[in-house]
Formats: sequence, structure tokens, C-alpha cells
Amino acid sequence: MKENNKILQLIYVAWRERWSDSQWGINIKKVLPRGVSGDVYNLADCLMQQALIGSTANPLVLNYLKHSLCAHLVSHAAVLRCIARYDKLERVYCITSLLEFLVSIVDGVTCRIKSEEAVLPGAVVQLIYWLLQIFARTVQHYELYGEISAEQSYMLDQTCVIIDRISQHQFMLSMLYVGSREEFECHGKIRDKYAAIKGSLTNSNFTLSSPGVEQQLQQFAYIDVSHLDLQKLNVLPAEKISYCIQPLLAVEVLLIPCKETSYYVAELQMLQRLKRYTNTRLFYEIIRAGFLTLSNVSDTSPDTMWGAFMFFKMPHIIKQLHALQRLPGEQPPPSDYIPELVEALELLIQDNLLLDFMDTKCSCNMIEFLLNDWTKQQLVNDVHVKKFASQREAASLLLKKCDNGQQTPSNIIFIKRAEVPLSGVLKTLCTNKVQDMVNVLCQVPVGNSFELILSVATVDGRLKTFVSRLIQCNENSKPVPAELGKLCVTRSTLFDVSFLMLTSIVQTYGSDVVLSDRGDSFFEKWVRECMVERNKLKNPRQILALCDDSMVDELLLSLSKPEAAQLKPCSLSWQETCLNLPGVLHHVLIAWEQETLSSADVKSILDNIKRRLFSFSVCATSFLCAYMYSVRETELLKPLNMIQQFLAPLTSEELSSQEYAKERLALSYPIIKKMQHDVHPAPSTKSRLISHSPLIEQFREVWKTVAEAGHLPVRAVQTLESLLLAGGAAWLATQLVEQLLTCKYIRDMSKTMDIVFAVMHLDIEKGTEALLQYVVPPLMLRRQGEDINEPQSLVLARLCVYCVISCLETRSGVASSSFSGLKKRSRSNDEEDQATNVAKVRKVIGDGSENSNDFTDNAGGLARPRLASPSSSTELRATPQTLKEPLQSSIQHIFSVFLQFVSGDELSPKAVFVYQFISLLVECGGERVAPVLRLLPANLVQQLLKVLPTEDIRVGLISRLYDLHVQGGRQAAVADLCLWRNMQMARHSIHL
Repeated sequence: MKENNKILQLIYVAWRERWSDSQWGINIKKVLPRGVSGDVYNLADCLMQQALIGSTANPLVLNYLKHSLCAHLVSHAAVLRCIARYDKLERVYCITSLLEFLVSIVDGVTCRIKSEEAVLPGAVVQLIYWLLQIFARTVQHYELYGEISAEQSYMLDQTCVIIDRISQHQFMLSMLYVGSREEFECHGKIRDKYAAIKGSLTNSNFTLSSPGVEQQLQQFAYIDVSHLDLQKLNVLPAEKISYCIQPLLAVEVLLIPCKETSYYVAELQMLQRLKRYTNTRLFYEIIRAGFLTLSNVSDTSPDTMWGAFMFFKMPHIIKQLHALQRLPGEQPPPSDYIPELVEALELLIQDNLLLDFMDTKCSCNMIEFLLNDWTKQQLVNDVHVKKFASQREAASLLLKKCDNGQQTPSNIIFIKRAEVPLSGVLKTLCTNKVQDMVNVLCQVPVGNSFELILSVATVDGRLKTFVSRLIQCNENSKPVPAELGKLCVTRSTLFDVSFLMLTSIVQTYGSDVVLSDRGDSFFEKWVRECMVERNKLKNPRQILALCDDSMVDELLLSLSKPEAAQLKPCSLSWQETCLNLPGVLHHVLIAWEQETLSSADVKSILDNIKRRLFSFSVCATSFLCAYMYSVRETELLKPLNMIQQFLAPLTSEELSSQEYAKERLALSYPIIKKMQHDVHPAPSTKSRLISHSPLIEQFREVWKTVAEAGHLPVRAVQTLESLLLAGGAAWLATQLVEQLLTCKYIRDMSKTMDIVFAVMHLDIEKGTEALLQYVVPPLMLRRQGEDINEPQSLVLARLCVYCVISCLETRSGVASSSFSGLKKRSRSNDEEDQATNVAKVRKVIGDGSENSNDFTDNAGGLARPRLASPSSSTELRATPQTLKEPLQSSIQHIFSVFLQFVSGDELSPKAVFVYQFISLLVECGGERVAPVLRLLPANLVQQLLKVLPTEDIRVGLISRLYDLHVQGGRQAAVADLCLWRNMQMARHSIHL
């Protein structure tokens, strides 16, 4: 109080003696303690009160206030707050003087010390409300009386000048934005006052001298982060086609074909946000990706899987994407077609080369064939089908004429027909008629019907139902005591064919995907304890521990007798035989090694095993493969010869002696071959990993094919996945980044980056971890200024950010999905896929025991799966509140490295990369990356501001980095914004 009195006395003396500004400055410093701001003693308040005592403002005292502000004796925050507290709005001259005073200081508003930072946002909000009060009072006066005085008109003009200045002042807008998150009540009054002003202007037809002021007032009332400048870095070059969607779908359909529709929808929406595609462009790229992938697949399984994806999954994806893009209150689209899809088809129909190739491959008008099915799902109507089919009719006829019927029909045209047999199989498996089930199941392996049906069931969401019913069928086929004759043989056939089908499915997709962890059926127990799977080894000793010695002796005695080939009944059940065969084979191996048994005796025993049931051959091979993993390479010959004996062809008499023997044999051979190739590929096998050349050469070879094709063929995806298994995520990520950095032109970089981003989805979590922890930091440290410069630096930062966003949303999606336990399936669709270099695989493959899956079985299982509701898809894409491992530790690591990059005082490519990474993260991720931004080190942005002497960093970026709903976030944002403001002012003063 003592200093306050001295200040008031000094003001009286200064006014009475008419001190100049410099005299006032000299004397006020004698009153204020050294190093103490005048805000502590309310210097601004004292001067304002004395300046506004009368009906007009005292210009001399206002000059003292302005001088104190320029001399940093008071803060801008204190001055603005004092002005905003002046409530005598009827004093037009005083208000006008204050407005003129504001005009002179508003361009220099800033903060110097921490105490001022806490006050400034609130002061700006209060000042805006004060300005709106003046504005509202004036226009309401005109509304009531139809006129305003010259003084009021001038006051309103000055108010408009201030409003215009603030609306163009990014720092002031940022303070208003931060303050609106703190001063909720005051900002609510601003909105109310704006509504009153808008109503008065409408009612009175008042013409404002500044035509844009109403829009500026609306900006104040509804201030949003979009009003703050942000330097755009994610400016993508114009691309006629996308190089990202086809590779991404090629990876996902190959790895996880049984994922539910909402998983694909969430991923495509993520890509749509990153690329800023319209729905029309997105639909075009999705359909084109399907055709492009189908155009280069030659193997049966990828062919049928992709065809099934196009027919059964793609329509649901398009429907969900269309439903989720419709805004609330928007008029519903036509009921029988989707307009954006029709526009996409109009773009697709122009791609004559691709469509000609597909028509030739499928021996039909592919567009017409596809759209005829889509009409039933109301994606297009008959008018569109006729229109697009007619546009392709001439080309299709010409292609057929050139073909002359020599082209073998593709599996694609049979895929749609496989839906009816699948429903029939599922329906039959619900019955208890053993003979009917045998007849139906044994017809499935004919030709490639099993793969067709399996592909449709996988993509259509009925794989779990199919597997569960096969398991139930296998359980119900247990032998009945004292049952003999044809019924017993039929029951054994049912056990055999269901067992073989289930084993084939497990080999194709992996037990983690199709089986439950807690399943107690015989088949599930056998898979868990005895079956050798790719990437999941079994201990042969543990398999032997399951055997019963008495049963092994009985089975060994039975198989050693010549009459065993005549299918004489054994007291052991089929299930007991499957579990005890390893014991028999172990005894045979030991006896053969010790030459107690001759090769002819071993062959006789193996033939007797195969003649009983073909599933016995599979069980025996599984043990032999596990055994081969545990012995030296010199001891592999005998078990290999035993497996080859199971692959020996049967005579016509042996085939005719059993019911459906040919069909069951066709199922067993591929299973046995795949098991053998997993542990010991044949030397002649052309595998992606069986090569004398280093992994780097194999990678370059496959990448050359990708670069030449311009897209990602299915075979290339399979090869890259094998290289990932052999070399690890860090090695593959390093090679991919090297390919990106070798590009010289921006268009090539963008194309390569899109393909690399898609390939990272082979394992997006481990790939992102490798990229952030083991690839980018050492790369920036070793090669900065060489090839890590513009524009490579920006493209690399974009790749990192895209991977972070995808990893973040993938974790969110998996957590919300009903298939939450779904892991990547084991890709083993052909022998070559299984052929893996044992020496390398043993180093990189784990036991996979952590992988598990528990599918939810659809009731009935015969109906088509319902389209997931938009609400569930919205939950799927919800941003997680916290990050999970390994993403969190990877983000923390890269941010700590960034802090080292900007710890110096000089500008370097490393600092530019830090800015690009953070800016792209904010620009591409928006609010969805909030959990990532929470991990930003406290002083990273301030250090970056000091070493980046450019105007690239703007208030829009800083305001988006922090959570303004919490006090700590607001404080950090204001601190960085004030530092930015002061540095901007310093640069401008140097220029002046």
C-alpha cells in the first residue's frame, strides 16, 4: 500500500507539472523497487483510473501508461485487463480514447515473464467481450432510435479497426483460443453478445463501414484451431492413380483375409484422411486395386481369395464407407445405388488396358459379371449395369474372338457359385446323418472346390462356423462299441475326411486364428499338443509322453501283422490310434537304427498305417517332423524316407477298396508335403528363402519386380513376408528406407513411399518400432546433409508419421474388434510358401505360444453376416487414451533423440527433420494423435524454435501440440506461443 500511495502521488505531481514521458519514466523508477514489475503494485490500474476520471480521457496520463508499457514497467496483459474492466460505456469520449490507445498498442502485444503468461489469455478474452459490448450497445441504439451520433459512429469505426487488427493478429487469436478453453463463462457471454449483435443488425438493416466485421465477430465467438495458421507440409503431388491402396489391400487380404469388414473400413478411412481422397476416388482405387491384384495372381489360393474378397467383402466395405461419410441431417442417397460408386465406375471404365486383361483372363465381361452381383446388394441398379456392360461389350467380343475358346476359364468366375455349396455343406453338417455328411464332405475336395469354398467362408465371415461344425462332426464320428459293418466304415470315413479338412485349414490359417484356446475336442487337443505348425514347433518328447505303453504295444503288434492290411478291427479307437502312433514310430525308428527291423519291415508297417486311415499318415508325419527338428542333420535320412513312404501312390486296387479313398488321399498329400517342407525343404525346391544369395540380393530382386510393375504383386508380398521372418523388422525397414532414399524425383519418392508404407503393414507394430528406434535415428546421425536432405527428409518424415498413425489406429481397432485376438494367419497356400531355410528359421521363429484367438460363432452360421453398424465402426476408430507397447516406448525414444538433435544452437538437417516430423504428425493426425503428443518433452518445442530461424513454425502448430483442456497444457502452449511471438518481434526489429 505504501508504494501504491507513492504512485498515486507521483501521478498527481506529473499531471500538475505536465511532465514529459521521459520525466515520468525517470521518476517512476525511483518509486518501484529495482527489478520489480509495476503489475505488482497495480501501476496500470492507477494510471487508468486517473486517466478516466472525467467525461473525457486525460491524454497525458494515457501517454504515461503507454510509456510504461514501452519501458516494460507494466505488462500488456495488465493493460488489456484494465481496459476490459472499464464499464462506463456511456462515456463515448473515454471509450473512444481507449480504442485509439488500443489501436496504438495492439500490434505489439506480447509477454516477457512467466507471471504475465498466465494472465494474458484471460485478458484477451475479456478484452474481446468488452469490444463486443461497445459494438452491441451502438447497434442496439441504432435499432431503437434509427440513428447514431457522429461520436458514436466514430467510436464504432474505431471498434471495427481494433476487431480487424485482432482478427489478422495470429498471436492474439492464439491467446483468444487458449483463453476460451479457460474462461468458459466469459467466452459464453461473447457468444451471447454476438447473437444479440447479429439480431440487431438483421432487424435494423444497419450498414457497417467494415463489411467483414460480422464474420470477424463470428470468428471470435466460435474461435477454433482451424482459424490459426498452420504451414502445410503434407502437400502431395498430383497423382492420377494411387500407389498405396493396392499394396495395402494386397498385404491385408493375404495376411488377414478373415478380418471383419469394419477393420478394412477403418484402415481405408485412415488412408482416405491421409491422402484426402473423396469417396468417389476412394471407391475407384479400391475396385482398381482388386482388378490389378487379380490380374497378376496365378496360384489357385490367392486367386480365389482375392476373387472372394471382391465379391463378398468389397460390397460391404463400400457400403460402410458410404454410410460413415454421410453427414448428420444429410439427405439419404437413392435406395438402389450409391452415386459415388457410379462415378468411380465411370473412372474405372476408362482404364481399357486393365479391363481388357481381366476380360481375357476370366473369359467374360468382367464389369458386367461383377455388377450383376452388386445389383442384388443395391450398390448399382440395372440401368448402370446395362450402361457399363454396353461400353465394354465391343472390346469383350473382340477379345473372345481373338481367344477362340482356347483360354482356360479362371477360378474367379466360379467363386460366386461356391456360396451355394458352402451353405449346403454347413446345413448338412448340422444334421446327424452320417452317410449324408460323408457324401457331402467327400465331394468338397473334388477339383479345387475345397479352396473355393474355404475362400468364400473366410472372406464371408463363416470360417469359424465351418471349422466349429467340422470339429463337431469329427467328435460325433467316434466309434460306437460293438459297431461293425458298413456303418462303422462310414463313421471312420467321416472321421478321416473331417480330420483332414480341419488339418488343412489349420495349416492354411494357423491354429491361433481358427481354433479356441480352451477347446476340449479331440482335434483341438491334438493340434495343441501334437501337430507341427509353421512357426510353432513341438517337442517330440512331450508328444511321446502322451502315449500309453500298452496301447503302443497293441498298435505295434497290429501294424506288424500282414492281416492288418485287411482292415481287421482293432480294439483301439481312431482317436487313441492318432495319439499313440508317435510311440509306434519311435520304436520303429530305434529298431531300424539298430537294424532289428529291415527296410522291408518298416515299409510294411508304414503301408499298414496308410491303408487304415489317411489321417493316421498325417499324425505320423507330424511326429516325424517334430522328431527331425530335434536330431542332427546326419540322422534325418530315415525319418525323411518314412515320410516319403506316406507320399507313395496307392494302387488302383487299394483306392477302390476304401470309400472315397481318392478324395481323402487328395487332401492328405498336400498336408504331408507342407509339413515336410516346413522342416526340410527339398533341395530342388525354388523357395524364396532357399537361396545361396544373401538376403539383400533377394530383396533387391523382388523390389525390382515391384518397381517395374508399379504395384505390389501377391507373389512379391509373400516374398517380402518371408524376408521379414528371416531378416527381422529392423533389417527389412532399413532396406525399404534405403530404396526410398535412392529416389531422385519427388514423384518417384511419393510412389515408393506409398508402397513402403503398405509393406510395413506386414507387421505394422514391429515395423514402426524398428523405424523409430533402429533405422531413423542412426540414419539421421550418420548421413545428415548427404542424402538426408530436402526432399528426402520430408518424405522420410511422412513415412514415419504415416506408420505411427496407422499403428496407433490399428491398436485402437484391434482392441474394439470382436476378433480382438486375431493374429496374422500362417501363409502356407502352396509348397513353395512352406519351403523355409531351416537354419534361418530356427533363429527367427518363436514358439508362438502367446498367439491365441477366440472367435465368436454366429448363430446358425448359414445367414450372411450382417453389415456392421456405423456406431460399431465409430467405436472401432476411437482414439485410445493411452499408447500401448511397443508404440509408446518407440515414440518416447524418438522424442528423446529429437531433443538431442535440437540441443545445439545451429540449424541442421536434423532440426529440420524434427520440425517436419512434428508438423506432419499434427497435420495428418489431428486430434487422433493426442496420446502421442502427450509424450513430447517439455522443452522440445522451445529448443526447436531457437534453432529454426524460419517462419515455418506458426501459432497453429504450437496450439495443436498441447491438450488445452488441462491447465498444464494451456501453460505449456502459452509459454511456447510467447517465445514464438518474442522471436518474431526480434526478427522484425532486426529487419527494421
